Amino acid sequence: MKKKALRKDFYMEIRRSLGRFLSIFFIVAIGCAFFAGIRSSEPDMRYSGDQYFDRTNLMDLQVISTMGLTDEDLDAIGEIDGVSAVEGGYSTDVLCTEGDNQVVMHVMSLLPSMNQMQMEDGRFPKNEKECVVDARFLERSSLKIGDEIQVSSGTEDSITDTLKNNTFTIVGSVSSPCYISFQRGSTTIGDGSIKGFIGVEEEVFDLDVYTEIYAQVEGAKDLTVFTDAYDECVNEVMDRVEAVKEERENARYDGIVSEAQEKLDDAKQKVKDAEEDLAQGKADADKKLSDARKKLEDAQKELDSGKNALQASMAQLASSRITLTAKQKELDQAAQELEKNSSTLNEKSGELDLLKEQRALLQEQRDTLTVQKAELEEKLAQMQETRQTLEENQAQLKTQYEGYQKLKTTYTELETQQKALQEQCSILEEQIRQMEQAGAEDGSAGDAADETEGTSGEKEKEKAESGQTEAEVNSEKTEMTATQDQKQITDRVDESADVSQDQDSPDAQLQQMKAQLKEMQTSLAVIEAKMAEMQKMIDAAEQAGITEASSKLEEIQAGLEALSVGEVQIQEGMSQIDSGITQIDDNLPVMDSYIQQGETALSEGKEQIAAARSQLADGQSQIDVGWQQIEEGEKQITAAKEKIVSGQEEISKGWADYYDGEKKAEDEISDGEKKIADAKKEIQDAEQEIQDLSHPKWYVYDRNNLPDYTGYGENADRMKAIGEVFPLLFFLVAALISLTTMTRMVEEERTLIGTLKALGYERHSIAAKYLGYAVLATLSGGVFGVLIGEKILPYIIITAYKIMYVYMPDIVIPYNLYYGVTACAAALACTLLATIFSCLKELREQSAELMRPPAPKQGKRVFLERIPFIWKRLNFTWKSTVRNLVRYKKRFFMTVFGIGGCMGLMVFGFGLKDSISAIVPLQYNEIQLYDGNVILSDDATDEEKENVYVSLSQNQMVTASAEDLLQKVTIRSDGTWKEVYLNIPENVDRFSQFVVLQDRITKEKYALDDDGAVLTEKMAKDLNVKAGDSITVRDEEKGDVTVKITHICENYMGHYLYMTPAVYEKLYGEAPEYNSVYYRTADRTTEEATTVGEDILKNDGALSVSYTTELKEQVDHMLKSLDMVVVVLIISAGMLAFVVLYNLNNINITERKRELATLKVLGFYDQEVSAYVYRENVLLTVIGALFGMLIGKILHRFIIVTVEVDTVMLGRNIDPQSYLYAFLLTVVFSAFVNLVMYFKLKKIDMVESLKSVE
Repeated sequence: MKKKALRKDFYMEIRRSLGRFLSIFFIVAIGCAFFAGIRSSEPDMRYSGDQYFDRTNLMDLQVISTMGLTDEDLDAIGEIDGVSAVEGGYSTDVLCTEGDNQVVMHVMSLLPSMNQMQMEDGRFPKNEKECVVDARFLERSSLKIGDEIQVSSGTEDSITDTLKNNTFTIVGSVSSPCYISFQRGSTTIGDGSIKGFIGVEEEVFDLDVYTEIYAQVEGAKDLTVFTDAYDECVNEVMDRVEAVKEERENARYDGIVSEAQEKLDDAKQKVKDAEEDLAQGKADADKKLSDARKKLEDAQKELDSGKNALQASMAQLASSRITLTAKQKELDQAAQELEKNSSTLNEKSGELDLLKEQRALLQEQRDTLTVQKAELEEKLAQMQETRQTLEENQAQLKTQYEGYQKLKTTYTELETQQKALQEQCSILEEQIRQMEQAGAEDGSAGDAADETEGTSGEKEKEKAESGQTEAEVNSEKTEMTATQDQKQITDRVDESADVSQDQDSPDAQLQQMKAQLKEMQTSLAVIEAKMAEMQKMIDAAEQAGITEASSKLEEIQAGLEALSVGEVQIQEGMSQIDSGITQIDDNLPVMDSYIQQGETALSEGKEQIAAARSQLADGQSQIDVGWQQIEEGEKQITAAKEKIVSGQEEISKGWADYYDGEKKAEDEISDGEKKIADAKKEIQDAEQEIQDLSHPKWYVYDRNNLPDYTGYGENADRMKAIGEVFPLLFFLVAALISLTTMTRMVEEERTLIGTLKALGYERHSIAAKYLGYAVLATLSGGVFGVLIGEKILPYIIITAYKIMYVYMPDIVIPYNLYYGVTACAAALACTLLATIFSCLKELREQSAELMRPPAPKQGKRVFLERIPFIWKRLNFTWKSTVRNLVRYKKRFFMTVFGIGGCMGLMVFGFGLKDSISAIVPLQYNEIQLYDGNVILSDDATDEEKENVYVSLSQNQMVTASAEDLLQKVTIRSDGTWKEVYLNIPENVDRFSQFVVLQDRITKEKYALDDDGAVLTEKMAKDLNVKAGDSITVRDEEKGDVTVKITHICENYMGHYLYMTPAVYEKLYGEAPEYNSVYYRTADRTTEEATTVGEDILKNDGALSVSYTTELKEQVDHMLKSLDMVVVVLIISAGMLAFVVLYNLNNINITERKRELATLKVLGFYDQEVSAYVYRENVLLTVIGALFGMLIGKILHRFIIVTVEVDTVMLGRNIDPQSYLYAFLLTVVFSAFVNLVMYFKLKKIDMVESLKSVE
C-alpha cells in the first residue's frame, strides 16, 4: 500500500512540477546532443572518407622509380606477403592551353580497378583520341565537354616521346580519389603548380615501362582510414616493399646496362660490316665505269641510221597520245566523283539505320514509363488506403483519451468532496456527544427521536439507493464541481445551527443534529460508491494502455505526415512520367517521317549511281580501243625509230650514266666513310653513358603522399580536439544546472520528506522517489539529445567540410554507442550524485526537524555596507537586492556560471564568423596589394621577358608593376619539412607597394634587408620558428642552404619566404632569375585585372596569369558555406541560455514564494514585486555576460588555432559588435524569461505568508 502511494505521488510530482522536469530534460538533451554530436563528428568523418576510398578502390601504396618500372617489378610487388592486388600505371605532367593561359595538367592512365575516377558528367574515353578532365578544372576554365585540348611537354623533349597523341577530345568530367580537395600537387614545368588532371586510355602512352605501380594491402579495406590500425597494417607491408627495393633497383640497373651493351655490340658489328661493304663497293664501281665506256663507243657507230623515219613517226604518235590522255583524265575524274557520291550515299544509309535504332529505343522508353506509371498509381492507392485507416484509428484513440482525462478530473473532484464531508461528520458527532453528556434524555422524547431517526434513516436510505441508481444510469450527474458540493454541505451545517437556535428544547436540537448526521453519512456513502465505480473505470482504461495514447497519437500523426510527403512525391513522379510519354509521342511521328524520306532518297540515289557506272564502263571501253590502236602504230614505227635514235640515245644515256655513276660512287664512298666515323663516335658516347649511368632509385609512398589526403585526416583530428573542449562546456553547464535543480527540489520538499518519514516510510523508499525523478528526466533527455545530436551535428559539420571536399559524396553517420552512453552516464551520474547527497543530508535529521522549515540564513554585512559613500545612496529595494545576491551565494555563482557559459558559447560562435570573414579583406586589402601575377615562360629570352614588363608599364589600367622570383621550395626546422613559396623582389624598395610585411599584433612594418629572410606567421608556428632562428631551405636543383629568419610577418592565405636578391645570391652563389611580374590596376576589379592579363598573354614571354581578385571571390564563396555551422552554434548556445535562465529563475521564485507573498501583504503591487526579482536577474545577467565574454575569448582563441587548415591562418579577432550581439541575445533571453516569470509571480497568493511556519 505504501509503495502504491509513493508511486502515485511520483507521477503526481511530475505533473505538478512539469516545468522543472522539462527544464532538466531539455538541459540534459542539449548538453548530451552537443557532446555526443561533436564527438561523433570525428569518427563519422573517418567513416565517410573510408567508405568513399573503399568505393573508389583507392590504392594503399604507390611505388615510383627514377628509371621506370617493369613487368618484373610488378610481379615482384604482387608476390609480397600482404599485397592483395597490384596494377601498373602511366602518368606525366604537360602544358595545355586554356584560353590565353598555359596551365600545367597531370595526365594519367585509367586503371582497370584501382583509383577509380567518378563520372560527374559525360562518359569515359573509348579510343586514343578521347579523354576525361578534372571536373573542378572544367568548372573554373573556359573548356567544356566536346572541346579539344592540346598538350605539350613543357620541356625541350617532344610530347610524342611520351604520348602518341597531343590533341584529345574532352568526353567527360570526372573526380578522382587521388585529389579529394583543391590541391593538385606541384611540378617542375610551367608555373610549378598543377591545375588539374586528365584521364586517358592506357594505350595513349608510348612508354616501355610503367611510371608508377599501385598496390593494395590485404585487410586494409576492413580497417578505417586515418586510424592507427590502418596505418600499422599498411606500414607493415610498406616495410616489406622497402625490403625488396634494393634487389629490384639492381635488377633494373643490370637490365638497362645489359640492354645498352647489346645495342652497343650490334652497333660495332654494323660499323665493321659497313667498312667491308665500302671496300667492295669501290671495286664494283670501277668495273661498272669501264663497261659503260665500252658501250658508248659501240653505240656511236649506229648514230646515223633511220633518222628521217623517226621524226615523222614521232610527230604522229605524240598527237594521238595527247588526245587519248586527255580523254582518260576526264573519265578518271568522272569515276572519282561517282565514288565520292557512293561514299556519301553509304554514310546517309548509316545515319538512317542509326535513326531507326533511336526510334526503337524511344519506343522502349515509352513502354518503360507506362509500366512505371502503373506502379506509381498502385502505390498511391495503397497509401490512400493506409491514410484512411490511420485517420480512423486517430479519431477513435483521441475520443478514448479525452474520456479518460475527463473521468480522472471528475474522480479528483469527488475525492475533494469526500474529505470535506468526513471533516463535517466528525464535527457534528463531537457536538452530539457533548449534548448527550449535558443532560438525561426523556424516554418518550427518545422514542419519538428514534422513530424520527428511523423514518429519516429509511428516507435517506431510499435517497442513497435512488442516487446510486441514477449514477449507474447516467454518469454525467457525477460531474459536479468540488466548490458547489462544499457550499451545499456548509449550507446544511449552517441551517442545522439556525434550527438549533430556534428550538426551545435541547432534545429537539439533538434529534435534529442526528438527522443531519445521518444525511451526511448517507451522502458520504453515495460519493464513496461513485468513487469506487470510477476507480474501476480508470484502472480498466490504464490497463488497456490509455496512458500511452498521447505517444500513439504522435506516431499516427507522424505517419500521416510521412504519407502526405510520399503522396506528393508519387504525384510529382507521375507528372514527370506523363510529361516524358507526351514528349516521346510527339517525337515518334517526326522520326517516322524522317525515316520514310531518307529511304526514298536513298533508293533514288542508288539508281542514279548505277546508271552512271554503266556510262563510265562504256567510255572506258572506247578509250581502251584507242590505246590498242596506238600500240599497233608504235609497232609499225618501232623498226624505223630504233634505226634513227638508237645510236644517239645509247651515247647520250651512256655518257650520262657514266658521269652519274662516277659521281654517285664518290658520294656513296664519302657518305659511308662519314657514317662510319659518326657511328664510332656514338659508340664511344654510349660506352661513356653506360659508365656514367646512375643507379635507379625506388620511392615507396602510402596515401599520405596524395594531395589533401593527410589534410582530411587532420581535419578529423581537429574535430576531435574541438569535441574534447567545446561540447564539454555545453555539457558542464547543463550538468551543473541539472544538479542545482535536483538539489533545490529535495530541499523544497523537506516537510514532505519529514511527513513520509514520520508515517514509517523507509529511507530508501523516500529517496527512490527523487532518484527516479532524476533518472527519468536525465535519462530521457540524454537519450533524446543523443539520438538527435549524433545525426544532425555530424551531418552539418561534414556537409560544411564538403566545401573543401566537393567530390566526396559519401556521408556516413552511424550511431556511436560509446559517446552516447558516456554522455548519458555522465549526466546521470551528476544528477544522481546530487540527488543522493541531498536526500542523505535531509534524511539524517529527525522527522520533527524535517517537518519544520529550515532556519533562515544568518544575515551578514555585505561588502558595499563597508563603503558608506555608496551604501547610503541606495534605497531600500536596491539594498535588499544586494543583500539577496550575497546571501544566496550558491544561486549567485550557478547563475553567473550558467549565463557566462552560454554567453561564452555565443561569443565564440560570432567570433568564429569574424575570424573566417576577416581572411579575405586582411589578405588582399592590407597584405597583398597586387591584382595579378604574370608567370614568365622558362624558355623565354631576356628580350621577351623585357617586352612583358614594358607592356605592363605602358598599359593605362596598370598603376604599378615589378619583377619578382616566385618558386616553390621546401623548408625544414626540427626535422619537419614544409612547402612554401620563395619570393624575391627585383626592386626591394618598391616591394612594399605590392606586399606589406608587418607584425599581426603590433602592426609594426618590416622591410627586407640583407641580414636574413622573413617568414609568414602560420608556417613559423608550424615549424616552431621565432625571429632569430635559422631554417634549412631545400631546392631540387640547387640543394640545401641555411638562412636566418629576421622577422615573422602576418599572412593568412598560403606560406611565403621573403628575401632580398643579395641574400639569395649569397646562399646560392648566383643572381636570381626573375620569373614573374606583379601588377596593380587602378580600380582593382576582376574585370580590369583580367583585361590586362589577356593583353599581356599575347606576348611570347608570358606563360600564364593569376588574379588575386578572382581568388578573393572564390574564398568568399567558400567561406560563406561555413555560415550554417556558425548559425547552429549560436542557436544551440541561445537555447541553452534560455533553458538555464528559465530553470534558475523558476527555482529562485519557488524558494522565495513566502518572501514574495509577504511583500504583497505589505502592500507591494505585482509590478513592484516583479521589479524586486528582476533587479537581481538583471545584475546576474550583466555579471554573467561579462564573465562569458572572458570565457568566449579564451574558447575562441583555443578553437581557432585548433581548426586551422595547413594553408590558411584564420583571424584572431572578435569584432566589438560580436560581443554586443551576444550580450543583446543574452539580454533578450533574460527579458523573455522575466516575462514568463511575471505570470508566475502574479499567481503567488498572499495567504502563503499567513500560513503557519510550523
